[in-house]
Amino acid sequence: MCLRTNERIWEKESSGDLQNRMDNLFWAVCGDYDQSLETEGTGFLKSKYIGLYEAVRQGAFEKYFDRKKYNRFFANKVYGGWEASVLGALGRLCIDSAVWKKAAWERKGVEDIRRRAFADTLSLEAGRLTQTDWGAIEACYLRWALYGEQEAGKYGDQRMRRLAGKIRCLEEARQTEEVCTCLAEVYLLAYPNSFAQFFKGLDMEIDRTDRPMQEYTDKDYDQEPGEEEREERPVNIFSGHVAPQDNGKKEEDRPVRILLDGTSTARMKEYVELNYGKSCLTPKEQKYFDRQICRGVHKDCKIHMTRGLLQEDDRGSAKRDFVKRIQEENLKVWKKNQLVTRQNIQMLANTLKRALLTRTEKEVCSSEYGELAVSKLWNLGRTENKKLFWKEFIRDNRDFAVEILIDASGSQQERQSLVALQGYILSEALSIAGIPHQVMGFCTFGAYTILHKYRDYQEEREKNQRIFQFYGSANNRDGLAIRAAGDSLDGRKEENKILIVLSDGRPNDIIAGSQNPVYGKKKAEEPPEKKPYCLEFGVKDTAGEVRRLRNRRISVLGVFAGEEEDLQAEKKIFGKDFAYIRDLSNFANVVGRYLKKQIED
Repeated sequence: MCLRTNERIWEKESSGDLQNRMDNLFWAVCGDYDQSLETEGTGFLKSKYIGLYEAVRQGAFEKYFDRKKYNRFFANKVYGGWEASVLGALGRLCIDSAVWKKAAWERKGVEDIRRRAFADTLSLEAGRLTQTDWGAIEACYLRWALYGEQEAGKYGDQRMRRLAGKIRCLEEARQTEEVCTCLAEVYLLAYPNSFAQFFKGLDMEIDRTDRPMQEYTDKDYDQEPGEEEREERPVNIFSGHVAPQDNGKKEEDRPVRILLDGTSTARMKEYVELNYGKSCLTPKEQKYFDRQICRGVHKDCKIHMTRGLLQEDDRGSAKRDFVKRIQEENLKVWKKNQLVTRQNIQMLANTLKRALLTRTEKEVCSSEYGELAVSKLWNLGRTENKKLFWKEFIRDNRDFAVEILIDASGSQQERQSLVALQGYILSEALSIAGIPHQVMGFCTFGAYTILHKYRDYQEEREKNQRIFQFYGSANNRDGLAIRAAGDSLDGRKEENKILIVLSDGRPNDIIAGSQNPVYGKKKAEEPPEKKPYCLEFGVKDTAGEVRRLRNRRISVLGVFAGEEEDLQAEKKIFGKDFAYIRDLSNFANVVGRYLKKQIED
């Protein structure tokens, strides 16, 4: 089967046609029609060549290596604390290096498709490739493949080139263990401040990342649960996330949870405090959250509210240094975009102030007392209407409270600076308009949903810059975070309450933590409500929490900060009240229209 394509034919093809071509190509390369192609995160909607080559890469890996063994390695690392999105991004490079020559030897068109796919990736995803160290490694790897080592050396530092070269050494690999070992080594070097630096499986401290990496051997493989023993489906190795719902066109395998072992769960609280900061809740408040908020599908979960690592005295923490570095990177992006940021802040603040000003205008209504209305005197003795007076009143233009809730899960890593900037614009504009507000980020690890409080209602405007401590990690249990934010708003004395949620529309929490009472029991004994919190189940629960807040007269706005393919999930969650920000320069206009409507109504 020749892979060379006719440009004019491809231009006429829809994404559905391209998907069919990719499926057929995948099956042709791997030779097994029982296998399926994973398309999430492949970028095939951006470029047909990216899609075509992804089909070749996955098909070749299925043919020449043991994908099940790789899946088990991947899942083992993820529920041991490694970041799935980082591991997935680096894993794609390792897989590519291991398979491309083998596939090109069998099929002449592979090398051409690969070059076109790499060129499109560098062109269309330049922003993603410059945000993180692992993005820089990918860019170096792609340029090396396209232009050679000397040209690739002009971009990035020596460390990135060394890691890209290490990945390229897999071109002659024959065993899955070689791919796993290389991926683990590169991960620890590219992501040195990751959770793995402190814990391995959350059960013990390990050495610094410059130690020699132990190889992943068949012994490790034998010690891992077999296919029949596992309850979870391994995380998607090509995307780092569980595949999203497919709008009903094909059936997905039923996803199940990843269960942590007893040793890991016993030290979960210690792990969370080490990596996110100590809880700022009193024992009484913690007890309230555990009993009143963590109920229903969130039973056995826990809330961990913190002010973050940078507000603590422990200056020797490597994780604290990592957060400090992220803050500095976010501040650089802010300074680089200071003009458009300042314009958005001023525009949104002016919109809010004008809307508040309309509430100070006098309004007149019929009343049983006030200034006599001569035109109503005819009612005397003729009707039971006692409202014969006019009464003037002025509404309170400061009777508002706003909560900003930001998805801080690992899927936000590629755009974390942009998300932080959006949160900062909102907070600054609300401060200028004099509207009390609170800003929190949320993510979930194991049983704990972490709520990072960047700014409290009572704090001054200068505290808004704490939002630049924002970074993405772990999973996200959106429904529980929204429930907690709603409870916070319920405690405010203001009559009008607004919740603004910045998210990617993808609830995903498949790691069950220490509070799971049925851990270790057979699947048949597990209660039916214990479903993995992702896909349609997670979306429905989150949408239900939004509806409940609206029924309590709390307005909820969703600000979409994700990929276009997740828009349908965002619509299901927030209905018509959501904003899709394609361009930061238009942020104030889009969000301002909604907030103005809420204030003036």
